Amino acid sequence: MSVFTMSACAPVVGVRPRGKARTVRPTPCAGYSLTSFSGLKAVPTETAVAGRRSRSFGDTVRASLAVGVSSGKNSRSVSTMMPIGVPRVPYKTPNENSWQWVDIWNCLYRERIIWVGQTIDEELGNQLVATMLYLDSIDRSGKDIYLYINTEGGDVVPTMAILDTMKHINSDVGCVAFGSARAMGGMLLACGTKGKRAALPNTCVMLHHPAGAARGQASDINNEGRELLKIRTKINDMVAEATGKTSEQVHDDIRRDFHLTAEKALDYGVVDKVLYKRSSAGAR
Repeated sequence: MSVFTMSACAPVVGVRPRGKARTVRPTPCAGYSLTSFSGLKAVPTETAVAGRRSRSFGDTVRASLAVGVSSGKNSRSVSTMMPIGVPRVPYKTPNENSWQWVDIWNCLYRERIIWVGQTIDEELGNQLVATMLYLDSIDRSGKDIYLYINTEGGDVVPTMAILDTMKHINSDVGCVAFGSARAMGGMLLACGTKGKRAALPNTCVMLHHPAGAARGQASDINNEGRELLKIRTKINDMVAEATGKTSEQVHDDIRRDFHLTAEKALDYGVVDKVLYKRSSAGAR
C-alpha cells in the first residue's frame, strides 16, 4: 500500500496556507496621456500620473500674471491675462492701486496720441473733435497732441471740422503720417502745427481738389457747383498757407491727383521732416 505525502513548501494553487496573512500589493496609479498638437500634427504624447500632473504652460502663465493688489484694508487678486479680441494693454488708473485692461486706442488717447486709421466720416470726425477738446481741457499747460494718420481720405465737411478744432484749442497738434495720407488725410497732415509735421520714409501722400455730384433741378445743380468751387478755392488757400506756395501754384499742382513721396512732401512743404531709423540716418 502506497502512502502519498504532500510537501508543505508547495501549497496548492488557490489555497492560502494557514497562519500567513494576506499581502495586499499596491496597485499602480492609473496614468493618462496628454496629446498636444502643433498645427494639424500631433507631437509626442506626455504621460502624467493622475493627481500629480505637472503644470501646463497655461497654468504657469496664469500664475505668473496673477497679481495681488492691496489697497488699504481690503486686498484683492486681479488677473492680468489679456482678453481675446481687441488689442488691450494693462493700464494703471491714476490715484488708484489697481490695474485694468484698456483697449490700446484709449491708452494712446491718454498719452495725447490720436489715431486716424480709417476713412474720415461724420462719426470719426465727431469722435476726433470731442477727443481733442477733452485732452485740451484736462491739460492747460499746452502739451502737444499728435495725430497719427493712415487714411485714404474721406468727406470734406468732417475734415474741415477737425481742422477748425486743431486751430481752436490751445495745444499744438502735430501730425505723423505713415502708410497712406491721401486726399483729406493729406490735408490734415499739411495743416498740422508747423515744425511738428513728419512722415515715415515709405508714406504715400496725395492731394487733390474735391469732387462731387449733383442732381435735381438746374438751379440746384448750379448752386451745388458754385459751392464746390468755393470749397476748392478754400482748399487751395489752406494748402498754400501750410506749404508756403502760392494759391495759383497749388491750384495747378493739385488740379489732378498730386502724388508725393515722403521726400517730395518734405521738399514741397507738406511735412517738416522725414523720420528714419534712429540708429542710422536719424531725421532729415
